[in-house]
Amino acid sequence: MNWYRKNPIFATALTVCAVLVVGEGWLIYDRYDASRVAAKKLLQKEAELMAMRDLVPVPTRPVAAAIEADLARAQRSVAVMQAELHGRGPAAERLAAAKVPTARTEAYFDLATFVEKSREMAKKHDVEIRPEAARLGFALYASEGPKEDRIASVFHQRQVVQYIVESLIEARPRSIFSVQRERALNKAEKDALLAAQQAAANGGGAAPEPPAEPAPGTVSSVEAESPDLFVIDPRVTARAPGYIDTTPVRVVFTGQTGALRTFLNKLASFELPILVREVEVDRASAEEAAAVPVSPAEEGTVADADAAPAASVVMAAKPKPVVTVKAAPKVSSTTPIVPKPLSKFTVTVEYLDLVSAPSTPAEAPAAEPAKPTT
Repeated sequence: MNWYRKNPIFATALTVCAVLVVGEGWLIYDRYDASRVAAKKLLQKEAELMAMRDLVPVPTRPVAAAIEADLARAQRSVAVMQAELHGRGPAAERLAAAKVPTARTEAYFDLATFVEKSREMAKKHDVEIRPEAARLGFALYASEGPKEDRIASVFHQRQVVQYIVESLIEARPRSIFSVQRERALNKAEKDALLAAQQAAANGGGAAPEPPAEPAPGTVSSVEAESPDLFVIDPRVTARAPGYIDTTPVRVVFTGQTGALRTFLNKLASFELPILVREVEVDRASAEEAAAVPVSPAEEGTVADADAAPAASVVMAAKPKPVVTVKAAPKVSSTTPIVPKPLSKFTVTVEYLDLVSAPSTPAEAPAAEPAKPTT
């Protein structure tokens, strides 16, 4: 202490030097540690670079630009397909502009109006609607509307069934025997079914389908036994849990093959996203064909056919040549040698509903699909 007092300048200089030495030592150690970490990272990067040389395609700037261009094209294609799946034309506009009923009474009158207009259209096109198909798939609501938690589902089904029935009537079949739909589910049942389907998909098992029998306490036994309801075969459905939901409809009708062809061509125009899943063809029985009323056009054909034997009688009685010439082409043009048989067709279709995905900041608003009616 006395020495420090006697030589303050020298003591201060020594202290400063000691501090500098300690600081330099710490800096040297810190730089050494940093260089060791950097060397380790360099070795890792070199190993990654050596591994990337074996990748195909090679991760270069031009390849990255090409991948980004492919991604942009794929996103545009997805947007176009999503727009197509929303439908186009008056049918799609009608679905988009439709307002979901809010009360059971409103829903009942909506279904009643649909049935009445469909019957008028069928009468105009000389198409018979059989008694078992009189309510066109909605016999459960012949006297009252659906419950509040099922109004939206039933209304959406009505819109899809209306388009299918109108397209079928325009194809001019002979008779419509049946219109079936899937059981309408409320929101809780849909969420439970979606969770079960996703769990089955993650576990690798088969996704469950809506049960044919309703859960206890959910619907009445009348709905459980209704012939208007059916369950689509899970092997042919287009459902994809979390991505695509569907509204299946099955129609049974009789007619010529041309009616089926016209009906399928109408659905293939894709005014609405409807896919044909199954088509079954059987020969119509005598009872199914005989019960069909004769249209005015067919009445003329029958009258001509009844008049054909008279022409042959006249010819047997040595008619005048002019009469014979007129009668011969009439018989050949109105009486076919082999009459066209009636067929019974069972057509199962599905309307595709895009499931809205959760929006993300990077997602464009145009890419977010929206269901017309839910």
